[in-house]
Amino acid sequence: MAGPTWVFSIHERTRLRCSSTGVHEVDRPVHGALDERTAPYDNAAVTTRRSVLLSAGALVACRKPAMPSVRHKPAAALPSTTLPWLGLKDHFVATVGPSAGQGARLGPLLVLADATFAPRSRFPLHPHREMEILSIVIDGQLSHHGDQAHGMTLGAREAQLISSRDGMLHAEGNDTDTPTRMLQIWFEPTSHGGTPEYFHRTIGAGALQPVAGDEAMPLRADVKVFWSDVRGRQAVEFKPGRRGYLLAMRGQVSVQGGPTLAQGDGAEVGPGQLELRADDAAVLIIDLAG
Repeated sequence: MAGPTWVFSIHERTRLRCSSTGVHEVDRPVHGALDERTAPYDNAAVTTRRSVLLSAGALVACRKPAMPSVRHKPAAALPSTTLPWLGLKDHFVATVGPSAGQGARLGPLLVLADATFAPRSRFPLHPHREMEILSIVIDGQLSHHGDQAHGMTLGAREAQLISSRDGMLHAEGNDTDTPTRMLQIWFEPTSHGGTPEYFHRTIGAGALQPVAGDEAMPLRADVKVFWSDVRGRQAVEFKPGRRGYLLAMRGQVSVQGGPTLAQGDGAEVGPGQLELRADDAAVLIIDLAG
């Protein structure tokens, strides 16, 4: 890949990029402006202006982050359930169908089901207890019904978080005449007990749009969830001690140093920084404790 890739801040007024060739350093005191013609790094490294402002005694090191490990999980290889009213792919522990109870978790992430409901279909009422349940609509409308005053209908790019706590009863489904595709994700909570709580969000457009794990959608787990519209290139980083999961919700996405994710594919990612490339795609990004 030609040209610089990674961005680092020396202080709030200075940015450098590491080129693909390795390390670039300014290792002497500099006052005022450092002219790009004498700087010991390539001219393309300056990203915000034509000169770099450094304070006296500054030491600038721009180092290429380690590439994370990437484990591809193709949709075709995932456990699947096909019923007249439901098609479902399980990325972790399967909850319904012939593979129910099978699969492995990823830290606090227990279930990620990519489900498509046929028109006029729904699950029967069923209970949940002590689980953080996140539902995200990709296409169509999802109707949520229950034994408490939390019934609602979600459209595309909307999410609902249920913190089931001491227990609740609900059912989700499609009350329209067109198919609905949604994700349901279960996280194991780090604290327990209390009255169930419900949260709703409309997801914005653009890179790294928050879905859950912030003040508006507070998960009782060390997890952050993002929806990302990828057009061109986008950097994604998982800090040391953390890891991630990528799901191609729409379109095809190339993962730097790894696979190309077709729609419905997933990938487990270790700590580090990578780049996603797509013409026009949507990716779910889950950042969780390692």
